[in-house]
Amino acid sequence: MYNYNFINDDWFRNMNVNNNSYINNIVNSKLFNPTDAYNYGNLYSNLYSQYKNYRPTVLTAGNEKEQLLLDLSRIAFAAHELNLYLDLYPNDESMLSLFNDYRREANSIMRQYEAKYGPLSINSDSLEKGPFAWEKMPWPWEERYYV
Repeated sequence: MYNYNFINDDWFRNMNVNNNSYINNIVNSKLFNPTDAYNYGNLYSNLYSQYKNYRPTVLTAGNEKEQLLLDLSRIAFAAHELNLYLDLYPNDESMLSLFNDYRREANSIMRQYEAKYGPLSINSDSLEKGPFAWEKMPWPWEERYYV
């Protein structure tokens, strides 16, 4: 789907930044895909440091609603990590392009979720007309245990 291995030495030479070890570490890295980044808590594979024998839990969804939320969390995490990077290096076109891909994908997943299950935030377009979806839907504790 995405090419996560686009960072190379040519990219770094064109950045016009100080050649410090932290930036070299990022530039010579490969990016985790959004699922692995979310599980490891780090988008940059070479900056991940495993604690002893710890293995992250593989998250699974129990239904479509949970799957959409999990997908949204993963892609939004990757977009946020790239956003932080772009705060420091706003002229990095390849990272900006990947950020925009992730941002568009997160927005798409959010629209899918909101169309089926209601708003996720106060900024949702689904709040333009009432009654609000949460008035008609069961509360989370009612869905799982009392249905």
